[in-house]
Amino acid sequence: MNEAVTPALELVNVSKSFPGVLALRDVSLSLHAGSVHALCGENGAGKSTLIKVATGAETCDRGELRIAGQRVDRPKLRHVQAMGVRAIFQERQIAMDLSVTENVLLDRLPTRLGRIDWGHARAVAARRLAQLDIALDVDAPVRSLTVAQLQMIEIARAVSSDARVVVMDEPTASLSRHELGPLFGVIDRLRTAGVAVLFISHHLDEVFEVADEVTVMRDGEVVDARDVGDFTSDDVVQAMFGRSVDGRRNDQSRSARSFAPRLCLEQVVTGRLNGVDVQVGAGEIVGVAGGVGAGVSELAAVASGATRAHSGEVVAIADDGTRRPLHTRRKALRLGAAFLPADRKRQGLLLDRALTDSIVLGVQAEGRSVLFAPRVARRIASRLAVRSNVKAANIDVVVGTLSGGNQQKVMIGRWLGVDSTILVLDEPTAGIDIASKFEIYAALRRLADDGAAVLICSTDFQEVGQVADRVLVMKSGRIIGEVDGPSASEHRLLEIEMAS
Repeated sequence: MNEAVTPALELVNVSKSFPGVLALRDVSLSLHAGSVHALCGENGAGKSTLIKVATGAETCDRGELRIAGQRVDRPKLRHVQAMGVRAIFQERQIAMDLSVTENVLLDRLPTRLGRIDWGHARAVAARRLAQLDIALDVDAPVRSLTVAQLQMIEIARAVSSDARVVVMDEPTASLSRHELGPLFGVIDRLRTAGVAVLFISHHLDEVFEVADEVTVMRDGEVVDARDVGDFTSDDVVQAMFGRSVDGRRNDQSRSARSFAPRLCLEQVVTGRLNGVDVQVGAGEIVGVAGGVGAGVSELAAVASGATRAHSGEVVAIADDGTRRPLHTRRKALRLGAAFLPADRKRQGLLLDRALTDSIVLGVQAEGRSVLFAPRVARRIASRLAVRSNVKAANIDVVVGTLSGGNQQKVMIGRWLGVDSTILVLDEPTAGIDIASKFEIYAALRRLADDGAAVLICSTDFQEVGQVADRVLVMKSGRIIGEVDGPSASEHRLLEIEMAS
């Protein structure tokens, strides 16, 4: 690390507290022009708070923020942006009804005589995109674009001519593996242009591919910081968790076992799915893997009753062989089918309410009344939080303040209270740290061992092979291949997808 050069951005002994939580404790971090600095840490380590302080979204209690050597007192978001610090957050900020030009410039559309100068706007947007070698029609509606292209628009918006620092918070979370190349190419061009990049990702292979320096946080503190060449993956994991994490499958091959059918999709057709057949047995975990846009999320929605198929059948099969259709979420719930949507923040959790309110929703939905006596709700919530290994100070904490891994455990815990026989999960570990992922995998294995049929739909080709007994590969709305769990390496799954 070149400490002699004035950092593009520097945090010096920064501390930040929230009610009952010390989020940052004497954190120092330096970002240098023309360097990609990776920030690693488990959910709840303090990364998000650090990003907010660095971008002016939060003011630290103690310490300093310096930009190009200049101390910034009482920083505000717009002030920090004006000094050249841009951020691309994990929660996408795209106006879906507007054009590429409008989204690239958004609140900075040029005006002339009090009106938007559309000719100038298109030229500026085209220049921004060309600087990053991004090929997009500036007049195209963004609703027609892929997820990867939306990500590029956010980068183009962030990178104006005066950008000194670009913060990328989980930029790859919604991208498939073969969509990473263009993003990494943009990062390389930013480095070459002398921009400092702060890169946050839970995928260590990405960190080692793009980063020059790595800082690791744990419990609100920096515990290690080195040039990337001085780290190994095991070093980073050890620093993140204070212990080693074994990521190997910890089960014997179960693919040869026969499982009594519990969930069946037969010749299902929707707007994206085209004649899909999937069967999941009681006690079995089946993964469905595919790139963004392949149809995996649509499959999860149909399998859980959240979306009705245009044709074909989706049925739950009882122990006595009785077949019952899953046409709606209410019907599916009554038949023991639980659903964890990919967007846990918008579709799964009551973010501004206590943990209790979110974790008892399954029991409430199953019962005849949506109302509980408070003491009953608290008793149920306490039991479910322990069973699902939620790490929280108490059951009264606001669920939105929990880490991503603990929020996901709350959603899993919700369905432990209703003894679900079918569990459908859409992107179950997106944006979740390594250790929390394996805790969730272990919880899913326990549910399967207790007789549940578990269907995991994911665009993460690494994820499904970690826990599934069988993995189905999906492309363009069709199932194109199948691999038994122990053989479902990322390489093998991608090989099947690309061969079709």
